[in-house]
Order: sequence, then structure tokens, then C-alpha cells
Amino acid sequence: MGSTAFFVNGTSAMNATEDLDLFCVTLLAGPLIWAIFSVPCVCVGVPASVCLLWVLVQRQRSGLSNNIYMINLTVMDLIYNVFKLPGVLNFLVWRDHQVLKLMYILEGFNLNGRPLFMACSCVDCYVAVVSPVKYMKLSQSRYRPAVCALVWAFTLVFDLLFGFHSNLLHYCVWGMPRLLAVSTITFCDFVVLRALRKPDPSGKTDVHPQKQRALQTITNSFIMTVASYLPPLLVQMHTGLIPLSPQEMYCHINTPSLIFSMLGSTLLPLLCLVNLGRLKDLRICNCI
Repeated sequence: MGSTAFFVNGTSAMNATEDLDLFCVTLLAGPLIWAIFSVPCVCVGVPASVCLLWVLVQRQRSGLSNNIYMINLTVMDLIYNVFKLPGVLNFLVWRDHQVLKLMYILEGFNLNGRPLFMACSCVDCYVAVVSPVKYMKLSQSRYRPAVCALVWAFTLVFDLLFGFHSNLLHYCVWGMPRLLAVSTITFCDFVVLRALRKPDPSGKTDVHPQKQRALQTITNSFIMTVASYLPPLLVQMHTGLIPLSPQEMYCHINTPSLIFSMLGSTLLPLLCLVNLGRLKDLRICNCI
């Protein structure tokens, strides 16, 4: 589950989160919908992430690609999906508050870390298309591992603050990483599409494989980011227009809205495997 203040509007309402029933014992409709969607998402997401991680690591070792951002994103997806079912059981059966805090942090991996890694991957593709020479020079540097470490550190610190001390951050701040990621991916997608639509000076009509791969990567990221994070972000920004109590907002709005981001962590590995032409590998791994 997300932070207790995820959809609470205003400082006074945030203080009221101390009195919330965090397990929605009397308002189980929303959590049940979330739990029902969680099971197939985990059953597909875990093996798909394992398959994709294996493919990406093999390609990295063989020198076919250097997509360290997607490797880190897949690791984050795998961690999130592995702990999803225990989180569901804790929310519906065990109801342990310490386990719930851990689930807050892991949910933050999905809500904040994933879109940031997708944005990094899109920026990488943007540079490859717009400035190939600069991209080749950057490929020889060590900036990518440093960026990945920075994203992991930021995500962990940000989620720890919100998971254990949600009163330290205003509810609007919780959506800033997603807003930044959506804006970055949208910009990169627009620029790359414009670049690919320009006619080749030599008169060739074929699209270079590197540019085609870049287009596929950022298009997938754009679709997944908009579909996964824009709906809950829009709801979060307009909570004042929804005439519900903090408890009802938490149970009826917050919980079901997490389905969108959960689907993203399931569908993106499948899309990447399709683009890599690894559907046969997917069947071998019993992913589908």
C-alpha cells in the first residue's frame, strides 16, 4: 500500500491520518479489488521480470547492448512483485503494522523508482537519436552506474521519509517524482518522433536499427508511464473535489488506484520481451 497521506488533502487532514484504520476493516471493497488484481499481476510479473532480467544480462555480457537502466528497472520490478502477495496477505489477514510500513517502502519503489528509471532510459535514447556522437562518448564513461545509484538512493530515502514520517512531506510532494518522470518521457518522446520523421539527407527511407530501438523503448515507457501513473496522479491533484472523508479516500480511492502502477510493473517486462523478440524464451520460462 502507499503512504497513509497519499490522497489526504491538506495539513489538517494529514494529521487525521493518525486515526485512520490502515487496514480498512469496515471498508473492504477497495482493498478486495486491489487484492484480486494483485494475484494475476504477480503470477505474470515475477516470471516475466526474471526472464527479462536474464535476457538483459546476457545481452550486456555479450556486448549487444548497454541498457543498465532497464536492468535496474527490472530488478526493482522483481523486488516489488515478489513482495506483493505477502503485502496482500498482511493487509487482509495478518494486519501487522511493521510489515505494512515495509510495504509502504516497497510500494514507493513502484510509484517513484520505476518512473525515474524509465525517464533515465528515455533520456539515453533521446541523446542517442539527437546527438549520436555525444552518445558514443558518453557510452564510454561511467555516468550510468552513478545515475542508477543516485536513483536507488533517492527512492529509498524518499520512501523511508514517507513510510515512517509522512508528516514531514506534504502530500503533493509524494507525486513530484512521477510528475517529473512523465514530463521528461513526454518531452523525449516528442523530440525523438520529430527526429525520426525528418527525411534522411541521403534519401534513404529505412530507419536505422538504433533509432528504431530508441523509438520502441521510449514509446513503451511513455505508454506505461501515462497509463500507470497519470490516473492516480490526477486524482491526487484533485482530491479537494471528491466529497469523501479521509478514511473513505484512503480505502476507496487510494487502494484501487494502485492497480494502475501495479499493471505497469507487469506489462512493461512483457512489452520489452516482445520488442527483443523473446516470446519463445517467455514460453520456455512458463511466463505465459
